[in-house]
Amino acid sequence: MGTLLKTTLSKKLGIPPSRIWHLAVMPCFDKKLEASREELTDTVWAGDGKPGRGVRDVDCVITSKEVLMLAESRGFNFFDLPRSNPNLQRATFPDARLDKFLFPRHAAHRSSQAAGSSGGNLYFTLQTVASKHPNSQIQTIRGRNADVIEYIVASSTGDPIFKAARYYGFRNIQNLVRKLKPARPSRLPGGKAFGAARRPNGKPAALEYAYVEVMACPGGCTNGGGQIKVDDPIIVERKGFATKPGPLEQKDFLAEVDEAYFSAEDSDGEEVISQSGESRADIVDGISPSYIRDTLAHWAGITGIDLGRLALTTYREVISDVGKDKTTETERVIQLAGKIGGGW
Repeated sequence: MGTLLKTTLSKKLGIPPSRIWHLAVMPCFDKKLEASREELTDTVWAGDGKPGRGVRDVDCVITSKEVLMLAESRGFNFFDLPRSNPNLQRATFPDARLDKFLFPRHAAHRSSQAAGSSGGNLYFTLQTVASKHPNSQIQTIRGRNADVIEYIVASSTGDPIFKAARYYGFRNIQNLVRKLKPARPSRLPGGKAFGAARRPNGKPAALEYAYVEVMACPGGCTNGGGQIKVDDPIIVERKGFATKPGPLEQKDFLAEVDEAYFSAEDSDGEEVISQSGESRADIVDGISPSYIRDTLAHWAGITGIDLGRLALTTYREVISDVGKDKTTETERVIQLAGKIGGGW
């Protein structure tokens, strides 16, 4: 989003990206580190390869908890604000097609609670696979707790086609990693490898996970580390707690947050309209991949920059620094965040 805003506004308004300041409010403190990646600056998409240009796609990231703290410090009461639609007060985006994409006529389609509280990428993937197999069904199997769920797309005859899972919370992620580790060879002659899957002889191996949605926070993004918690003083005062709220109260509060998240306005149906006014035929769960691809191509055309440089990043393997006497990657990123384009 930051790249789209800075590249498009820079072209349309005729101003350098350094004069555009972008603030993002996020539920997670890790988004601060993400915004500090050098790949998410004009060093990459400007195309000249010069290091240290330092114009970030996102200049400042603050969490919802920090918004509340800032408001309190200024004597600002959120609960006095009207709940009117902010779209009525916004300025029009300088490109009509991107304006329609960013601010559709109706609120964005919101999937059911089965999509989870972290954006719904897994759920959309499941729906897409199911749409390619007529009469298939999505089966849900709950794990040890509510943050572990396994999904299987089964054909009309009941055969598994696609297997995926959702793991939220570090403890559950640790269990997932243990499952994914290769089996250790046994030291005993003829012994079976430790951790190897056990199945009767002659039976085929079970279907492996094709996709796993992993989130560090239990409950997903609505319970992110930067989110407002039930023990924040303003919430304690608002709810009239006589004692400090505990885990049970936090669970109830998170349920309220989830309810607000899932009860956001749905669009009037799932129809997605193209620029020419024609309905898209590839709609899955209210989303048209071809419409998104066409919009991205339009964006690249506006900027004159290759779409790969605009929309893609690379994977960087995390190298363990245990026992090494040098600055860690996290420390380096934090230092970088303080130098480039303002602080947090």
